[in-house]
Amino acid sequence: MADLVDIVELRVLDGPNLYFPRPAVKLTLHVPGWLRATEPRLSRLATNIALPGKALPGRHQSEQRRRFAGRVGAHVARSIAHASSVRLAVRWRTGPGEDQIVIAFPWRRRDAAEALARQVAAVMGDLLGTRRPFERLVADAAGAIADVEPGAAPTVADPTVPVIAVTGTNGKTTTVRLLAHLMRSAGCSVAYSSTDGVFHDGELVEAGDYSGFGGAQMALAQPNIDVAILETARGGILLRGIGVVHNDVSVVTNISADHLGLHGVDTLDNMAYAVATARRAWLTADRIANTRSWREFKKLLRRSQR
Repeated sequence: MADLVDIVELRVLDGPNLYFPRPAVKLTLHVPGWLRATEPRLSRLATNIALPGKALPGRHQSEQRRRFAGRVGAHVARSIAHASSVRLAVRWRTGPGEDQIVIAFPWRRRDAAEALARQVAAVMGDLLGTRRPFERLVADAAGAIADVEPGAAPTVADPTVPVIAVTGTNGKTTTVRLLAHLMRSAGCSVAYSSTDGVFHDGELVEAGDYSGFGGAQMALAQPNIDVAILETARGGILLRGIGVVHNDVSVVTNISADHLGLHGVDTLDNMAYAVATARRAWLTADRIANTRSWREFKKLLRRSQR
């Protein structure tokens, strides 16, 4: 089925990410079969699988066709999860390549989530390559996932001290050092992570580029700290997610055209959305649950979108 659908990348994101404020799987699919199939065939297929909404496949190789394939992929993921008695949030987008789509969904057990992603790819191929009913394909996929050991749970840190996340294109490390100096001058014990390494009250703990998930974990593991300051690079967000469940303050230094071209971040808009993940990370389920009214929740939501 590789000439119809195959997996470009199956990436497990351990922390808050572009798609969800919690650990998620990002599945990038190469879907040439969906882009070259005829419109009448895909219209019939959309009816057979009960694709929600108005299903218009569009011309072959068109942007509309890619978006149609993305909708189908999300529907397949939800259907397999439902057959596994799981309620699953699923998001999709067109991928970085002209014949690619991205399907993303949260995970609680790594191996089961990876198995689900592989079954989504398999069912997407089988829909074009076989005549088996969709319901049977979904049931078989759910059965295959049930045979897999669920695997480990996420290990993203839930900090017990205030966290400042520093992101942007340039100036992140300098800003982290400045904030650490200000906090120490105020009498706080500070741990921070950066491209220079992880530091605790000015002392080097570990040298190296720790501007991602691992650096956040190491900084928060330092004893008796009052605040953690985490350099949060765009690459770390894309490759593994943010290393904390939430942060208390976000600093965005700037957004410029440097460092474009990684994992689909090819424009300033893409870059802004990627680094804004750190800005959105403080809006967690716990914070939402603790709001006392709909008005308070809407205020919280508006603040997260600024």
